[in-house]
Amino acid sequence: MATTEDPKTAAQPKQLVPRPAVHPDALAAARAFPVLESIFTRRSRRFALGAELTGPLAYKSEKDAIPLGYEEEAILVAAATGISGLATEEWPFLDEHGHSTSGDKIGSFTGRTYPSPLANHNVELFWTNDDGVFALPQRDVRPERHNQLADPEAPNALYRQAVKLADKRLLIPKDRPNLFAFNHRIPNSDGTTLFMPITDITRQCISAMLLYFDRPHGYYLIDTALGNDPLREFVKTGLLDPTHAVDFYEFERWQMVDANGVEQGLMVGNLMHATQAMGLGGHPFSGGKGRVTMGGERYWHEIGGSGPCGSLGFTMHQIPDDAPLGAGESIPVGLPGILEGAIPPFFKSMDAAVDSVVDIRWGKHGLFSDESRAIPWTNRQVIDQMPRPGDEAIAATKVMCNYIWETYGRFPATIDPMLMTVWYQAQHLDLDFYAKYYPAEVIPDRVRNHMHDWHGPNCC
Repeated sequence: MATTEDPKTAAQPKQLVPRPAVHPDALAAARAFPVLESIFTRRSRRFALGAELTGPLAYKSEKDAIPLGYEEEAILVAAATGISGLATEEWPFLDEHGHSTSGDKIGSFTGRTYPSPLANHNVELFWTNDDGVFALPQRDVRPERHNQLADPEAPNALYRQAVKLADKRLLIPKDRPNLFAFNHRIPNSDGTTLFMPITDITRQCISAMLLYFDRPHGYYLIDTALGNDPLREFVKTGLLDPTHAVDFYEFERWQMVDANGVEQGLMVGNLMHATQAMGLGGHPFSGGKGRVTMGGERYWHEIGGSGPCGSLGFTMHQIPDDAPLGAGESIPVGLPGILEGAIPPFFKSMDAAVDSVVDIRWGKHGLFSDESRAIPWTNRQVIDQMPRPGDEAIAATKVMCNYIWETYGRFPATIDPMLMTVWYQAQHLDLDFYAKYYPAEVIPDRVRNHMHDWHGPNCC
């Protein structure tokens, strides 16, 4: 359960402005907004109603903070993480000789608003606002048809599926060393909605190993740092090619870039363009320390912080004291029922974790084996021609995963299983601040007229 407020102030809660109503015509206009105009006119606009800034741009808003309307927030959530429908998956699953291209390593037939390496969709969206803390688990939800967000009501329906984790805004330390000094006053203020994507690296690493090791690739991983060669037996069988061995530290960094850097970045990009289209303020920034936000006060104090700190309530795993990297540290491995890593304690062993990733594709209810699930193609015979993963590749993946777990006391070895990197905040803007410090052209008409067009002339 997320920790949300300082117990010293809990007895005197703030009286916050309720959510404003939204005009239907404004919703229709946002859906019709040109994407190129959103791209070409995108700006970060940070100063919210009710905010205060120090320094050469000193200003204190004389207006109340006004939260986003439910419909506004629903659009942002759908833009960030919504399932848009079935993906097309026009891959050459077999080459011109009928041999596998290892295309069976895709993780789903799911199209999301952001693309994903191997369609694993490693990122889930968490957010906090005046009403509490929320998450919307989506990576294992199956699409039913090709276009699922075309209906104007679809974002609202998706938004209603969110899981509420806490009843108050998440208490996030704004001081050093959690946030940079220039971000101390801006994030997570009254009326704002703060989005916090979190990435599971474990499934991505296992999926990538299955891809690396299987034919026709046969890529070979070694442990250069410790001088170990856990996959040598598969070189001897001819599965893996030792010609260009890859340091598995590098392998893990590549997966971090794919699963975390690319996916979180694209998710935040969607949030940016959605706020532009609606005329809201919004900005991305370096989020707080992942272990602090996911684990809570203990981890805030461990890095030198003081005072209270909230938590998303993630399960933490302690690395053994004799581990080669990060000895004694605690790392986030998942949030039960919301975002669970392919790792103990959510699986009894790394063998079981690998089997679970294979089963996503080929298990009883798997992508390629469950005849009841929707597929992208009109001809189901396409599925019948899909090659299965090789038994040797699965065995090699288990050997490598067990080697990492047993040798390093964690999985992956060099990066946290759950990563939090970039946040995005959306807010209603105080235009008086911009009028004082900026030329008029800084604020486009859709931003200038947002409160009137979306919420009516008497909103504020």
